[in-house]
Amino acid sequence: DLELLKRGLSTKRNIVIISGAGISTNTGIPDYQSSSRSNNSSRIVYDMSAYLRKETTDQLHADVLQKLQAGQRSMFTMFDTFAEGLAQSGRLRRHYTQNIDCRQSRLAHLSRKTVWLHGRADTLVCWIRPSHTMKVTPESFPQWIQASCPLCEEEQSKRAAEGKRRRNVGTLRTSVLLYGQDSPSESKITAAFNYDMEHPVDAILIVGTQMSITSLFNFTNKLCRAARTHSPDGLVVWVSKTPPTVAEAFRSLINFEYLGDCDEFSRHLLPLLIQYHL
Repeated sequence: DLELLKRGLSTKRNIVIISGAGISTNTGIPDYQSSSRSNNSSRIVYDMSAYLRKETTDQLHADVLQKLQAGQRSMFTMFDTFAEGLAQSGRLRRHYTQNIDCRQSRLAHLSRKTVWLHGRADTLVCWIRPSHTMKVTPESFPQWIQASCPLCEEEQSKRAAEGKRRRNVGTLRTSVLLYGQDSPSESKITAAFNYDMEHPVDAILIVGTQMSITSLFNFTNKLCRAARTHSPDGLVVWVSKTPPTVAEAFRSLINFEYLGDCDEFSRHLLPLLIQYHL
């Protein structure tokens, strides 16, 4: 019952959203199920070995650029509006997303609450020094991808002026997480995970994802268990066109399932934002 869910959510002040590709399909950005390309072929494109050959490197960069372009030109959805409103109200603790298209980066409040688990299409990272990052637009992406790292070059100039020995200058690569690669943002993600485990969360919305990635499933399982243990009123909400296929022990933690469109679900909850005086 959506009215019952609305009443329950209206009292929650520490909400976490965990989202996947399903929140973007209504903007024309396909998920693996609706895409003509299979999950397996996407795994080949987004593999660390792509950088071993020019052909596969170009294919990877073209795909990342396509997602960045789609994220920048797409219209905002009902889900985006609802999540931005939650963030603006101060009730959204965190938004973990598996998407790389950076659509939410255009929303002032939601972007500050978003953790991009698989990297960002709008960010390049130095291959030698991962602390060196650079934001790009769809227009500047082709210019900077695989170019010399400007921060390395700046450091090189300073070292030369100080009479210090030269160091290698790195090249810029996509910050999108590739199969076989450690996440450049792993320390930030781990810090967010640990904080949310240590500070009680009272509602978790799992939206547009089947939770097929083991590490994210394990974290979500722990977070949901903590939320349900901390308070008998803790909410765990599953929003997807398909029912959860996860382990029964995890499914028992879910106390509300909405099997349908993410945006239609969000449309029903928009009146909550009025209650939050937005």
